[in-house]
Amino acid sequence: MQNKVVRNLRDQASVLGSLVVGVVVWQVIVDYGIIPSFLLPAPTEIVAAIFSSRVNWWANIFATLREAIAGFVLGTALGLLLAVAVTASGIVRKIVMPYIVAIQVLPMVAIAPIIYILVGFNDLSRIILTSLLSFFPVVVGTATGLADVDVNLVYLLKSLGASESLIFYKVRLPNSLPHLFVSLRIAITGATVGAIVAEFVSSNIGLGFLMTTALTSFNIDLTYAAGFILTVIGLLLYGLVEGVGRASMPWFRRR
Repeated sequence: MQNKVVRNLRDQASVLGSLVVGVVVWQVIVDYGIIPSFLLPAPTEIVAAIFSSRVNWWANIFATLREAIAGFVLGTALGLLLAVAVTASGIVRKIVMPYIVAIQVLPMVAIAPIIYILVGFNDLSRIILTSLLSFFPVVVGTATGLADVDVNLVYLLKSLGASESLIFYKVRLPNSLPHLFVSLRIAITGATVGAIVAEFVSSNIGLGFLMTTALTSFNIDLTYAAGFILTVIGLLLYGLVEGVGRASMPWFRRR
């Protein structure tokens, strides 16, 4: 146990050290003019833009978080329902999956005008756009976990008189959890990207809107500052989902 803790601390220290080295190298590159600061501001300039600008950061962060989390929840719920449906019925899978794939391969900038026309230029349309980038990995990952089970175990339970619902809760659902949480980590990053893209297309608040307006006015420092905050938010959401997954599957973590 002690060796595992030491190993984890060593891994975290190496990650932190590489990050510090990267930031220092970035600062040196800009300070010595290797890359002009109007193309790539130094880390100190980005931090200064965060604290010196008159932007209401909390309002913009909350707007983007609200859209990302709401879209993630909606996309996850829809993805779970579709995963169960396509796993339970081959006919549903043949009918539904082509439409799911078609929605996924379409660029969001192509879908956005249609959503805005149907729903309107409001938060609901942005949440729907965000959910479209979340539900696909959940559908594919969960359906894979539900279907990819030990057939012999299923036959054994059926021979003992187990119902399909019991097999689902005792075999298929636990088997799908590792696939599900991998999909959720992908989905939460997709939801963050979706929220920003939705704000690029139509919004008057949020980090995506802030980046667009800052870039339009050639405020490069503020653009990078908003991007930096967005990166931190994405990493925190990713880490939160990963932490929930580890807490939910201690048996899988020990494997």
